Amino acid sequence: MQILVSGLFSASESYGKSDAVFEIILMLLVAFILGYLLRYFLSKSSSTTANCDDWAHKCELLQNQLNGKQNEINKLQAALEDCQKSHDKLQFAATSKPKKPAKKDDLKIVEGIGPKIEQLLFEAEIYTWDDLSKTEVSMLQAILDKAGPNYKVHNPESWPFQAKLALENKWDELKKWQDEHKAGRF
Repeated sequence: MQILVSGLFSASESYGKSDAVFEIILMLLVAFILGYLLRYFLSKSSSTTANCDDWAHKCELLQNQLNGKQNEINKLQAALEDCQKSHDKLQFAATSKPKKPAKKDDLKIVEGIGPKIEQLLFEAEIYTWDDLSKTEVSMLQAILDKAGPNYKVHNPESWPFQAKLALENKWDELKKWQDEHKAGRF
């Protein structure tokens, strides 16, 4: 290299202009090749890093989606368990031996309960106003749902309340409440 460099600046006659031009072209070519190789290797390493970042981002997005789906699955699982518990209660009520009631109250006094619904309640072992007042609305709705689509129009929301008034012999209050509320609805 020293010969090349010293040759550029030497004033000797053995070293001509064509040799100097060739040397300069050769040095420029070497610099170009080295620059190209350096650029190639640097871009290769940065694209590898970029690819890793892209993959990491994709993996993070997929993990977030998976977590969201897992939360949905957990909620659905809890809802399914609640549904199965309600079904088991109804199944038990339907398959257990009916008890012989000491007495049966006239459940038709409750606004919204007619002879057919009264019979459904008797079959579910709800015989008295006390039984009805202690029965959850969801259980009453399940009894109606099980009976079929003809009973969809009935809303049992107020039945336990009305039964409690009847149980406590608050007939005037029950009558007033029924007059003020259409079809026994709150």
